[in-house]
Amino acid sequence: MFMVASSVVLTVVVLNYHHRTSANYRMPPLTQAIFLQWLPWCLRMNRPGRKITLKTIRMSNKMKHMELKERTSRSLMANVLDMDDDIRHCNMSNTGHTSFNTNLNSSFIRSSSTTGSLHQPHQHSGRSGMGIILDDSEGCPSTQKDLQLILKEIKFITNRMRRIDEEAEIISDWKYAAIVIDRLCLLIFTLFTIIATLVVLFSAPHIIVQ
Repeated sequence: MFMVASSVVLTVVVLNYHHRTSANYRMPPLTQAIFLQWLPWCLRMNRPGRKITLKTIRMSNKMKHMELKERTSRSLMANVLDMDDDIRHCNMSNTGHTSFNTNLNSSFIRSSSTTGSLHQPHQHSGRSGMGIILDDSEGCPSTQKDLQLILKEIKFITNRMRRIDEEAEIISDWKYAAIVIDRLCLLIFTLFTIIATLVVLFSAPHIIVQ
């Protein structure tokens, strides 16, 4: 009864681990250390593409610690750089508009002071030139908006690909933990069956006939 009940319970646990996803479950650090590092090392199991030894376990722990520090520093630096870029963009746009307005005003004053009221065609040509400059200046913010939209799309695509890779890694971790539990249960049940069979055979009174 004990063997049947424990086998059913552990089978349910293994299937639960095998079908877990990153959307619902996150593997705690203690579970990672037990089922992904130490138990596979004790059972002499290797992960596909990875060898599990004491060196690799220590190096992976150090690398995780270093990655956490780098992520925090990179997030802080990214926030600071984004703030600097926004401030520079605002300053450049403001200075561009003010310099453009001052240039227009100075050119208009010079043209009006030199030509006078008799030279009306020159005024029309100056206005048309100013209109062309205005059209060019209005085209620059549109290109900047297009570039910003392209950068946003690229960031979205890269973040999505990174998220997909992280989700696939989490799913593979859960599946490997299920494999480790299955292997452990196989060894335990095999040893228990062999020991119980030997005890029953040697404790039987008429197993050896003289």
